[in-house]
Amino acid sequence: MLVGTAVLWGAGWPGGALLGLFFISGSVLSYGRPVLRSRLRTGRTWRQVAANGGWAAAGALAIPAAPTLGWALMVGTLAAAQADTWATEIGRYSRRPPRLLVGRRTVAPGTSGGVTWLGSAGGIAGALVLGGVAVLVGATPAVALWSAAGGIVGMVADSLLGSTVQARYRCAQCERELEESRHACDAPADLTGGLHWIDNDVVNATATAVGGGMAVLGAVLGA
Repeated sequence: MLVGTAVLWGAGWPGGALLGLFFISGSVLSYGRPVLRSRLRTGRTWRQVAANGGWAAAGALAIPAAPTLGWALMVGTLAAAQADTWATEIGRYSRRPPRLLVGRRTVAPGTSGGVTWLGSAGGIAGALVLGGVAVLVGATPAVALWSAAGGIVGMVADSLLGSTVQARYRCAQCERELEESRHACDAPADLTGGLHWIDNDVVNATATAVGGGMAVLGAVLGA
C-alpha cells in the first residue's frame, strides 16, 4: 500500500501503470508455481516489497522536485526488478540446468545466482518491455533507454551477488540446500557459503539500486 501510494502520488497513473506491469507480469509468469500460491495465501513480507519496490517509491517521491532524475530512478529500479523476475520465471523452462555466474557450477533450478541462456534472454526482454512501456506512458526515450540498460545490469548484479556473497544453507535434517536459516521441516540449517546477513531480499534491493543508479547516471550525463 505504501509503495503504491508513493508511486501514484509522485508519478500519477503512468507510474502506477509501470508498477502494475511489474507485479502483474511477474504473477502471470509465476502462475501455477507453489511460491505464487503461497504468496496469494500469506502475502509478501514487507522486506520483499521494500527490496523490489522501495527504490521505485523513492524515485516517484523525487519526481516533483527533480522530474528527470526521479523518473530515471523509478523506471530503472522497476526495470531491474522485472528483468530479474522474468529471468527467473522464463529460465525455469530451460532444458539445460542453470549454472552459477561465478564458478560455473551446475545448480538446481531456482537457485540464486544460477543463470541460463533462456532466462537471461527473458530478463533482457523484461527490461526492454518495461522501458518501452515507460516511453508510452510519458518517459523520455533517453530515460527509458538508460533504464532498460540499468535493468539488464541490475539483473547481472543480482546473479553475481547471488552466486558469491548471498547466504547459503544446508538443512541439518534432509541436507537440502536452502536460502534460509531454517527449513520448512522446522529443522535448523547450517551456513555453507556467503554472508549470513545477506539474504535474497538484500540482494534484490542492491540489484534494483544498481539498475536505478545506472539510469540516474545516464540521465545526468544526458542532461
